[in-house]
Amino acid sequence: MSSAKKSNRRHWLILVACCGLTASAIGVFTNSLGVFYTAVSESLGVGRGAIAMHVTLSTLATAALTPVAAKLLYKAPLRLYLGFGIAVSCTTTALMSFADSLWQFYVLGTLRGVGIAFFSILPVTAVISNWFHKRNGLAVGISLSFSGLSGAIFSPLFTWIIEAWSWQSAYLCMAGFGFLLALPAVFLLRLTPEEIGLAPYGGSPVDRSAPAAQVGSQEKAKLYLPALALVCLFSILLTSVTALGQHFPSLAVAAGMTAQVGAMMVSAGMVGNIVSKLIIGVLSDHKGPFFACTCMIVTNALALGVLLNLPGGMPAIALGTAFFYGAVYSVGAAGISLLTRGMFGAEQYTSAYSIVSLFSNSGSAFALTLVGLVYDLTGGYTVALIGGIAIQAANLALLFCMARMRKRRVGY
Repeated sequence: MSSAKKSNRRHWLILVACCGLTASAIGVFTNSLGVFYTAVSESLGVGRGAIAMHVTLSTLATAALTPVAAKLLYKAPLRLYLGFGIAVSCTTTALMSFADSLWQFYVLGTLRGVGIAFFSILPVTAVISNWFHKRNGLAVGISLSFSGLSGAIFSPLFTWIIEAWSWQSAYLCMAGFGFLLALPAVFLLRLTPEEIGLAPYGGSPVDRSAPAAQVGSQEKAKLYLPALALVCLFSILLTSVTALGQHFPSLAVAAGMTAQVGAMMVSAGMVGNIVSKLIIGVLSDHKGPFFACTCMIVTNALALGVLLNLPGGMPAIALGTAFFYGAVYSVGAAGISLLTRGMFGAEQYTSAYSIVSLFSNSGSAFALTLVGLVYDLTGGYTVALIGGIAIQAANLALLFCMARMRKRRVGY
């Protein structure tokens, strides 16, 4: 086998390991949590909003620790960095099976979020940015699509485990599956290809600085604040819409369908997640991240309109709508990452994204609880769905502004 083929094979192994990280951190430990809300809230005798708060705290902890994780990414050994995050998240999730009060869920959820910061989107996209100069959008889309694939597989599986045994058993299984998916990355990943004498895919070793020099340039470079403000506002609004997907099981019951249909809606949304992330990556490589994100946002807004009048006796329509709703996940993960890279370049990506992710995680964190509270107060999801459509209209306007700003700054 030629050295070029060996080199390319290593690049794709890196991508496979990144797929495992997103499948674990996002697919298992984030996207599958909605199936627990009803069972845990009934067991503890609290509302859905109260139990959803532990997910909010988890997401806020991830947001708060992401800037710290960004600083440590180029300083700590990557195996130790990833291993710490994986161990903390898996251990705290397993301990949830023994929790019998809200405060325990809140503490464990917060600690789980701390761990997720160290093996989720930031390190994955930073590694991919270093390893793939060509087809970066496609590589990002592929890696993050595995969060949807994982969610599509594990949401109904955890629902079945809850119904057949208990939610406690389901949490133990969640911890085990999350660990197995993430473990290969600890042994396979390297932060840059230069560490093992390889060139980035589509580039050459002379195209980039050594990691130490890159860290120095990132710390000294000043981010363009107007662009950063627009991306952060877009991120917090966009990710707030993703919270609705976690409530599909309850939304299905409210529309007169079974909880199992709701779990299948979560899976359909995750399948839409997978497909849309692949599409957004290809569109971004060929048409740019602004066009790609616009297509996905319009698709999601149309799906939200259908969910407003979801017919209770037609589960096929519910599943199809959930599939198209899944387009929002592609923007919340891949789209925001690609927009940040497009606005700030590869050199400033880690510094900029560590700030942007603080806002994107905050948006989904508050919305997770807010949607649950709106349901508890109004007995339905109409207000939340209308709010989601309005938010997506605002996001389209922000995308237009960002595209104009980038054109003025770089000339295209």
